[in-house]
Amino acid sequence: MFLPVDNAQHESDLPKNCTFAPNDWHILAGFWHPVAFVHDIKDVPVPARLLDVDLVIWRTQDGISVARDLCPHRGTRLSAGRIDDGQLICPMHGLHFDGAGHCTKIPSNPDQDARVSPRLRLQSLLVQERYGIVWTCLVQTPTWPLPDWPGIGDDTLKKVFVPSGTWAAAASRHVENFNDVAHFPWVHVNTFGGDENDRVPPYDVHATDHGLTFDLGYEEGFNRFPDDVPGDTRHVVYSYELTFPFSTIIIIRPNDSWYVQYFADTVCPVSAHETRIFQVATDTTGAPDEDFLIKESLMINDEDKHLVENQHPEDLPLGIMDEVHIPADRMSVAYRRALVEKFGLGARLSS
Repeated sequence: MFLPVDNAQHESDLPKNCTFAPNDWHILAGFWHPVAFVHDIKDVPVPARLLDVDLVIWRTQDGISVARDLCPHRGTRLSAGRIDDGQLICPMHGLHFDGAGHCTKIPSNPDQDARVSPRLRLQSLLVQERYGIVWTCLVQTPTWPLPDWPGIGDDTLKKVFVPSGTWAAAASRHVENFNDVAHFPWVHVNTFGGDENDRVPPYDVHATDHGLTFDLGYEEGFNRFPDDVPGDTRHVVYSYELTFPFSTIIIIRPNDSWYVQYFADTVCPVSAHETRIFQVATDTTGAPDEDFLIKESLMINDEDKHLVENQHPEDLPLGIMDEVHIPADRMSVAYRRALVEKFGLGARLSS
């Protein structure tokens, strides 16, 4: 019912009811994470959650701001408020906050010119708008850069934004599935999967400055590209580029064509076992078929979703001997090892 009078001395930076191991939470808090599409932030505050932390996102005259969804006056959820002239207004007492988090107005004050306490300031976060996505970081000095996505970063190419969805799965499980190639003929039977008897050829995984990459040739079981090349199937080369911890772009090049498709996938770890998906695509036509790409992408996601949501254990095993691996798992093994060796994720801390 009551907090102790010395509560501030004992506060933890971990969110209440944190679903992550404390070590993992502190490491992941240092990365940039996607929290919304830019086009979804309009004239009302938007709630979001990242690593079990509730956030509010709103648009100001200078761009988009993100803060913890908490009024410093009485702890009200600011996302339930409104926006007026770029100011975020608390729904309980009407306090106004600008894009930097400063309180600019207390409507109930008798003297509207009175000094506002500097403690009446939001817990604002760093924000970047890139690739049509709002990215934020829970610490003031990020430990890792945003992904560098070829094609998607080309302003001359039209972008297609796949409607965001939420999976009841760990972000790491989604990322590993997105970078897995052996499941194609078994899972994606209605979209692009090839023959079940096709073998996954050996491939090499290479470290980059900020992630991992590999190339793989594959015979797709459909002809889904708008380049007027005849045939019922297509041989393609997939180039995967992963940026730690949870962002991947696939560059898809049919062998017999000028056509190239760029498909980027990044995810927000809402909680340890809830993940929000953000996907952006474009291609070298410069004006991809939006309806087709969205429909196809949602079908592909639906083929994966129920399987990933029901994987056990729910958490990605980072001990290499915890699960059995097959030759096609080279990327998965490299990913798991890197999360441990580069960042210390999954560490069992002594009590």
